Amino acid sequence: MPAHRYRPRTRAHGRLLLGLWAGLIALPLAGPGHAGALPVEIERALRLHQIDQADLSLYVREVGEPQPRVDFNGETPRAPASTIKLLTSIAALGQLGPNFRWQTRVWLGGPLSNGRLAGDLIIQGGGDPSLRLEDLWRLLWELRARGLATIGGDLVIDNSAFAPPETTRAAFDGKGQSGYNALPVAFSVNEQLTQVELRLDPGAKTLRAYLAPPVAHLELRNELKVVQGACQSKNHRVHVAVDPAAPSTLTLTGSFATACERDSIEGLLLDPVQQAGNAVLSLWEGLGGKLEGQLREGVRPKNSSLFNVHESPELPVVLRDINKWSNNLIARTLFLTIGMERFGRPATPANGQAAVKEWLGKQGLNFPELVVENGSGLAREDRISSQSMGRLLAWAYANPGMSELMASLPILGVDGTLHRRFKHEALRGHGHLKTGTMAGATGLAGFVDDRSGRRWIMVSLINNPRLQTWRGKAVEEAVLRWLYGEPAAGEGGRKAAAAAPARTRARVP
Repeated sequence: MPAHRYRPRTRAHGRLLLGLWAGLIALPLAGPGHAGALPVEIERALRLHQIDQADLSLYVREVGEPQPRVDFNGETPRAPASTIKLLTSIAALGQLGPNFRWQTRVWLGGPLSNGRLAGDLIIQGGGDPSLRLEDLWRLLWELRARGLATIGGDLVIDNSAFAPPETTRAAFDGKGQSGYNALPVAFSVNEQLTQVELRLDPGAKTLRAYLAPPVAHLELRNELKVVQGACQSKNHRVHVAVDPAAPSTLTLTGSFATACERDSIEGLLLDPVQQAGNAVLSLWEGLGGKLEGQLREGVRPKNSSLFNVHESPELPVVLRDINKWSNNLIARTLFLTIGMERFGRPATPANGQAAVKEWLGKQGLNFPELVVENGSGLAREDRISSQSMGRLLAWAYANPGMSELMASLPILGVDGTLHRRFKHEALRGHGHLKTGTMAGATGLAGFVDDRSGRRWIMVSLINNPRLQTWRGKAVEEAVLRWLYGEPAAGEGGRKAAAAAPARTRARVP
């Protein structure tokens, strides 16, 4: 635009020009030819945070309306990061149903007489990703209550429901002990995490260390030095390591500051079978049970008899962990389960992919660009367009399972991965959205209520190898502020921006 301003010759002429400009500004973005345009507020945010428009895909659509208000670069395939968990969740609700539960089964490999099992005890994992220490304790307590005291054979862990992982924990980013890199197995306890609890006895100046869940036949070697001082990193540096040459030993090294009093460290420290199997053995021995054989991995014999079953919570409860806190292991397990329920055992990522795409096709949702590796977003090959994600959310909103999906999503400024964003602004509580972050990609997708009470579908995907995460999130927040203040169709986005301040304090009653 030219640097100077045009000054009309007459007042009437000026009023005419102002009226024409006002009419142009008031044109709704939803009309033909306007869905591809970006609101000026979002253009400004992109410039401010040095993000090229070509790197953004944005889809905004009022629920119940057939056409989007904004569809900018909507057909461009993008890396969705963890927003792809929406696809996994919606497909699971559609294919498995909201009352789906995983089952962990216990089988007897011989006759049980006078408290002694003359054979193996087989724990057959069914993929339950929510199995916690207290669930495992209850399962084993029921075995004791039903008369089992001694296992005359082996304790067998049956993981055959899932095919062995095709990769390693460290393959994604080299951080093999980080919880988000856990790989699904059919029998998993506490999401495969081993937690080291540290408690200081101030009087004796001694440090107590123990494991949760407890792990039988594992030595915890404590070489920490207790340091008198403030609870700061210069005084407090705790490290835990597993010696590959001695996998039955965990060693704690570093320093523990007296002012800290307690600490907790968790990670993928042990092999999943070692961690889960030895947790079973430790709890079993704590309940007074005995094992005459050994712990091993195997497959349930066909002639074994079912003795007990533990069921997981229903699917919507588990979805909260997937979406509120973006749990990769549970999402990957659910993705495998979708394939397993459709094509049988053993579950594989390929069957999960086939089952999800087949289900999409049955709903009339054709996403030719879709690439989904494991259902969690922890895959650099994943691709989906914002338009496809938006159409998926529109389908989900109009079909059974909408309430369960909505309840699983983080709420702006309230909980989950969004608990810190917009915590003290009017937007607090006005959005149910799934976040996504990985190197070179940020995403935000879900549902937003504007200040007039209308509900919108929003999908924002930003990709660039050099993207700084905070810049991508800042643009997402600009989109949310614009959308929250967006007036009724026909009033114009620029007018809304002028009417509503950029940041508004929420009134607290």
